[in-house]
Amino acid sequence: MDVKSAFLHGDLHEEIYMEQPIGFIQTDSSLVSRLKKSLYGLKQAPRAWYAKMDSFLLESGFSRCHSDNTVYTKKVGNSLIILFLYVDDLILTGSDPNLINHVKSSLKKKFEMTDLGHLHYFLGLQVLQSKEGISLSQPKYACDILRHFHMEDCKPAPSPFQSGVKLSVTCTSPEVDATLYRQLVGKLLYLTHTRPDLSFAVGLVARFMQNPRESHWKAAKRILRYVRGTIQFGIHYNARVAPLLVGFTDSDWAGDPDDRKSTAGYVFTLGSGPITWDCKKQAAISLSSVEAEYRGAVEASKEALWLRQILSEFGFEQQHPTTLWCDNQSAIQLCKDPVQHQRSKHIELHMHFIRKLIHDHVLEVQYCSTDDQVADIFTKALTEAKFTKLRFMVGVQEVVTKGG
Repeated sequence: MDVKSAFLHGDLHEEIYMEQPIGFIQTDSSLVSRLKKSLYGLKQAPRAWYAKMDSFLLESGFSRCHSDNTVYTKKVGNSLIILFLYVDDLILTGSDPNLINHVKSSLKKKFEMTDLGHLHYFLGLQVLQSKEGISLSQPKYACDILRHFHMEDCKPAPSPFQSGVKLSVTCTSPEVDATLYRQLVGKLLYLTHTRPDLSFAVGLVARFMQNPRESHWKAAKRILRYVRGTIQFGIHYNARVAPLLVGFTDSDWAGDPDDRKSTAGYVFTLGSGPITWDCKKQAAISLSSVEAEYRGAVEASKEALWLRQILSEFGFEQQHPTTLWCDNQSAIQLCKDPVQHQRSKHIELHMHFIRKLIHDHVLEVQYCSTDDQVADIFTKALTEAKFTKLRFMVGVQEVVTKGG
């Protein structure tokens, strides 16, 4: 649903004055106008609009999620409805169509709104809904990027980044247009909302926006060539797979040739598809590969806590510890064993809270070999949970497995 003139609904609780608009000036031009309602362009307008909508939803029986203040839930008997608020756009979902229609009617009585029907497009994301599940992708946006940079007919690349290539700020190749480079990186960053396979490569080229060189530009164009061959790629959530939360974490060691900081990443799946992922250079230099993996596991555990909390507020409380797969045995032992203080005393003390999560059976860290296939890990996890079928599509592969 879309709210018409959303910011004009906001109420002001302080005195705000503005100059008389052009064309409406009274005889005395020294007079100013006192605002009774918020206007577009006013710094307080977004906050006033949110306060207006927030108070209305709370009065209507909704509860604000503690994990995300723009998400609201309402339970009526065994029915649940979830409302997402993004500026002047609202997304409604729930288990009871009658309850959804009732909420729509109450919203239309309070605000002037447009009912856009079932969700198909949202902020450039294409949403396909069926009885089999929900698919998210950005094919139109990807085509627009290729067309904007005149690469719609380029030769596709098999991967987003060439193995073994190291990008550096001390590169001596010629400089390129910084504005054009930043435009490309910015557009690619938005494409990662449904393409976790691009996260590492896009995050890497984004480090050189200050002074891009030709080698950086070639690496960014390779990402476009990869996108050219994978325009239809996206994420599929199977409706028949139970919402089991599973995480994966990995890190390199001293991967950045300039400051020797490591890059860590994680991805969490719920059921058959990923729901959140991140790839980021660590803030501190790791003195060993174990420390790099350990830091990555800690960041992933923070995300796991947030996901477990918001899923609990949605009514999907995880009954078992969340499994976090890691490919470093020493890092796993460091997470579990508090005696190894001589090896880990140089690591900040606040990072050791992951042991508390393991002790409280909130999180369990398990080993997965670097050579293991993602499909095999999924099959093992779902078989243990007595699920019989998994269909998932993420990044560069689509896998169908059966087990149980």
